[in-house]
Amino acid sequence: PMATTKLPETHTWAALAAVDLSAKLHYFAKVDSTGKIDLCADGGPCIGNLYEVAEAARSVSVQFGGIGKVIAAETIAIGARIASDTNGKAVAAAVGDWIVGIAISGADANEVLSFIHASSTRHA
Repeated sequence: PMATTKLPETHTWAALAAVDLSAKLHYFAKVDSTGKIDLCADGGPCIGNLYEVAEAARSVSVQFGGIGKVIAAETIAIGARIASDTNGKAVAAAVGDWIVGIAISGADANEVLSFIHASSTRHA
């Protein structure tokens, strides 16, 4: 059987997918100018991580509080401040990036990383 997680509704938000996100579970998400959910851009502001995914114009869910999961784009150490790369994967935050959270597990490229959501602020 597959393990599932129940999140409080206060930590999730659902809206329509701007593009096909069906293969993007555990990627960083943003809300676009039309109110739809899309992948985050390089170092850009993110609303959280994709928690439930679907095709374009179908409902997807984003987690924006608590402990989340995201796919790493590179090796990331425990305690690193993380941001999005150009494809919605996690990278170590660079100066000027919007910080999405703090890594609480380490990961190599294309592995799932656990992190604590942080209020999105720019890395100084």
